[in-house]
Amino acid sequence: MLHRSKSILFFLIIVIQLILLIEATETCNPKENTGDCSGYYLYDIDNISGEGTLYECRNNTKLCDVIENAPGYYKVTDLNYKIKIPYIQCGEGKCKKLAIKDMKNSCNKENTGELVNIQTNNGIMDGVHFCINHLNLIKFSNNTSVYLLGSNGNNNLFSNSNHDQYVLVSITYDSITPMNTTNIESNTYLINNSLYSIENDKHGNFTINKLTSSGLEAFEYVYAGFAKLINDFSKKLSKEVLSKTLLYLCQNGKCVSTSGTLKYKSSSSKVEVANCSGYCISKQGPVKCNIMNTGKAFYNSSKSKFQICVNSGNSTKDIFEFKEIRSNSTNHFITLKTIGTDYYELFVSDKGGNMVGLSTGSNYLMNKEDERNMKFLTCYQNSNHCEIKSTTLVSGYFINSESDSPNSLIYCDDYDCKTITESNGYYINSDGGIIRCNSFACELLERKEVGSSCTNHPNEVIYYNNNYNSFQYCNDTSEVDFSDKEFYITLNNINSSNLDFPTNIVSGNDTILLKVNQYSIKQVVTDNDGICINNKDHKIVTNTSCKKSKSTKFYCLSANETCTNKLNLNANANGGKLLIIFNF
Repeated sequence: MLHRSKSILFFLIIVIQLILLIEATETCNPKENTGDCSGYYLYDIDNISGEGTLYECRNNTKLCDVIENAPGYYKVTDLNYKIKIPYIQCGEGKCKKLAIKDMKNSCNKENTGELVNIQTNNGIMDGVHFCINHLNLIKFSNNTSVYLLGSNGNNNLFSNSNHDQYVLVSITYDSITPMNTTNIESNTYLINNSLYSIENDKHGNFTINKLTSSGLEAFEYVYAGFAKLINDFSKKLSKEVLSKTLLYLCQNGKCVSTSGTLKYKSSSSKVEVANCSGYCISKQGPVKCNIMNTGKAFYNSSKSKFQICVNSGNSTKDIFEFKEIRSNSTNHFITLKTIGTDYYELFVSDKGGNMVGLSTGSNYLMNKEDERNMKFLTCYQNSNHCEIKSTTLVSGYFINSESDSPNSLIYCDDYDCKTITESNGYYINSDGGIIRCNSFACELLERKEVGSSCTNHPNEVIYYNNNYNSFQYCNDTSEVDFSDKEFYITLNNINSSNLDFPTNIVSGNDTILLKVNQYSIKQVVTDNDGICINNKDHKIVTNTSCKKSKSTKFYCLSANETCTNKLNLNANANGGKLLIIFNF
């Protein structure tokens, strides 16, 4: 018994010594600028509110400064201090401790802009991340990176920014804060592979707008995730700029990096060409046009022409030749990839004739004016080859890569293809693609963006059980099959701030009517006659028999307004339409 008591006493002494050792080694006092301080600290903490003063200490200066009005998250890197305070959160002029146990374990719309402690499917904690959205979870980064945080109407530490719709967030190894935008020039920028315009008058008026433009572009990277458009090739491009320049092929505002060739002015004002297999750092000189050089472009100084080598052959022979890359229009160059196959490569130029790049993830109609010889050219996203197919082998909706209109699609059915314009809805195709359109643009969804069950994806199109050829629409949480027999369903109690179906209605307990067929589900807009839907099979009935059957009459006069069961065009006091809400 005595031996046991001595063991317990010895253990307690060791514990006390460890506590004293920790306290002794925690020598930093950022307020007094004493001790070995490094990173962020929360000091003078109020015992009741838990709020304190934020200090920043840097090794290179050995000085600590008070940081005020600095919304964001701060990671404590002092090994001794982080035991008590691992993270600090600041907002509305106040800073306080943030414990890992107080963080949520998932990233969704409700906690966008927050730190979360992610738990994997097998229950293992994956660490602390910043929740950009449900697809983007970002860790603190050794290299400064920039992300765009959408407001989405939810309240977070960044909500009080002066930016209207978006906030640029800078992420370092120990902080996540709004980006300092003072020196950002007005221009087009590539932010996390999407196009945005930034207007900065240097007087506090800073706006960010999403763009839906398409084409081949060159961007100079400023930070990871943040690159500036190069749009003037008459000026000299230095080696430093070229070493940070990549080519991107953009479609309706979404961009993917590609390889290609860039023509520019050198420091001696001569025309130079850079090979952009990655960064545009190596020069591209003249080449012979042969099997080794297809797709390579160079500047022919004797002819003053920018030229690309292509294989114009067919299934039986190669025909290598140079084609001129002309300015003032987009050039498309199809080159045979392998003799005896239907595999090709497609190279696309910018309209200025200053660059040419390999096209991926694109679709074109060939011989559109000749129905009998019309072909469908598709270039796959995750490979460097294209196929020319008969229109009988494709069906559904595809992004129209040839059009400058962001809502232009190619629709193929019954052995025929045509170009059409679509808006609010989801559109699918035989290649397993899902396209989401709103009133501004259509975009092909990445497969990682698409769910596999309706549990967490209401009002979206999913790949049922992760089968890329099995589509279902989630009517709230109920599964709805796409059918060759057209029918209609309603979407009720709409509030677009938390709605995943693309619609123009901003907020309110509104209702829209959706039409479902074999390849789409889209919002219905009617004329003044309205539309009558059978309540049992959800199909159209004629207006004359509408009253005789168990049907509902819908008047959906605008994509921006709710549907009603009564037509009333009398102006109300505000000059708008008086629409009567009804229950379905």
